[in-house]
Amino acid sequence: MKSGRQSHEPTARIVFCPAWISILTLFVTGCATQPLAVRTLTEPQPIVNAAVLPTKFVETRFDVRGYREAANPAFRHEAHAVYRRTMVPITASDELATVPRVTYPPASFTPLPASAELAAELATQRTITGDLRAIQTSMVETERQVQAQYATLVRESAEALKVREQLEAERARMRVAPPAGAAVPPAVVPAGNPPEVRW
Repeated sequence: MKSGRQSHEPTARIVFCPAWISILTLFVTGCATQPLAVRTLTEPQPIVNAAVLPTKFVETRFDVRGYREAANPAFRHEAHAVYRRTMVPITASDELATVPRVTYPPASFTPLPASAELAAELATQRTITGDLRAIQTSMVETERQVQAQYATLVRESAEALKVREQLEAERARMRVAPPAGAAVPPAVVPAGNPPEVRW
């Protein structure tokens, strides 16, 4: 007996949208390339051997002076020698000559080429420096002469002041008392003219 009702059971539908296609393509591609990546990682790398030459070790002595550790200044190392082993060809001598690092300029350093403008500027600077030194010497000599003249002027001013004080003292002494042995003559006034008053 058939029922008039329809079945409401969901039916599975596969929807192919562009996103699903892209994901499916990436999944398949990733699976396909995985064994290749594993295979290349597991293959041994070829070993390149250098030409084997007869060599020997030479020890070089470096003298290190006392220093403190940068990480912990409480630790101090006394002066001691450090030996460095260097592999050299068998034909090299047993003692290697060592030179300071500053003996040879680094490869990245190239001196500037000679420039006529730079040479002219340096010559001008040397001339200016020579003139400045001559001016400085002249100023020192002038200052010395001025100081000598100033000292002479101070000494002469002190002597002039002393002489002036002596002169003032002598004038004051002369005004106070006339000499004891000299008699003062009486002033005679003429009868017709009145005496002139002078200040």
